[in-house]
Amino acid sequence: MNRNEIHGYLYILIGSTLWGVSSVIAKALFNVGLPPEELILVRLIFATLILLAILLIYDRKRIFISYKDLPYFFILGGVGVTGMQFFYYYTISKIHVGPAILLQYLQPVWVSLFAFCFQKEPLSWVKLGALLLAVAGCYLVVGGYQFDLLRLNQIGIASGLIASFFFTFYALYGEKGLKTYDPWTLILYGFGVSALCYMIFTSPMKILRDGHSLKVWIAFIYIAIFSTLIPFGFYFKGMERIRATRASITSTWEPVVAGGAAYLVLGEVLYPLQVLGGVGVIAAVILLQLAREKIAPSTPLETRQKG
Repeated sequence: MNRNEIHGYLYILIGSTLWGVSSVIAKALFNVGLPPEELILVRLIFATLILLAILLIYDRKRIFISYKDLPYFFILGGVGVTGMQFFYYYTISKIHVGPAILLQYLQPVWVSLFAFCFQKEPLSWVKLGALLLAVAGCYLVVGGYQFDLLRLNQIGIASGLIASFFFTFYALYGEKGLKTYDPWTLILYGFGVSALCYMIFTSPMKILRDGHSLKVWIAFIYIAIFSTLIPFGFYFKGMERIRATRASITSTWEPVVAGGAAYLVLGEVLYPLQVLGGVGVIAAVILLQLAREKIAPSTPLETRQKG
């Protein structure tokens, strides 16, 4: 491994660490009564405006898009980003951070099933084993072996599974856009359109009138910057140095960080079987990504698209 590749892995690990820590900060805000939709709207607005300002100063050409592509961006932001953001944060608000994040990593499972059903991609024994491992791991992660825990978390678990579907839609639909536009352009317009959608249901003026404390506003800004712009920047820099599949595999460091931070900060504890299930989910993701790498060594679909 050369120095360039080492730097690539380090960039991915830094980005994944920031994503994992940010999810715990979001959970802390939900624990004190902040509605998920308010955090989502503030994050989308701040991230869009900050990214727009950066691009205006340093790279204006990434702001311009073709009029004929407006419907594409409306679907990407209005459906993909909006659904992904809501169910992602709603899941975090309902169940422990570790299982909530791990449920998002079922995305490669849905991608593999989509490829098998609609793209006639063969389902090898390795992929089949990985899919079964992911299902078994997910069952353990959500506490399926404890009926009381499973019943208590039904809404959060359902939300997490829906979130993983929206992640999959965003990845598959985003692949089309990545063939024409820079990832920052997709993020700018995806977040911008989604912010407009959320304004229909949540007024920015209401958030201002709520009189949130300075700590809450600092948390808002932290999530907008350190859960979006900076980790994406590190992730893209890492993607320039290592293969897409390797970057995706390395990003599985995120749920490890999220689980550890949730334990240290929030006191959330995962049972041994849940930890075992988490290991199973991550192992399944690695197997599926390696199998995909053999088919398509470098594909935009595997670019991390969190948020």
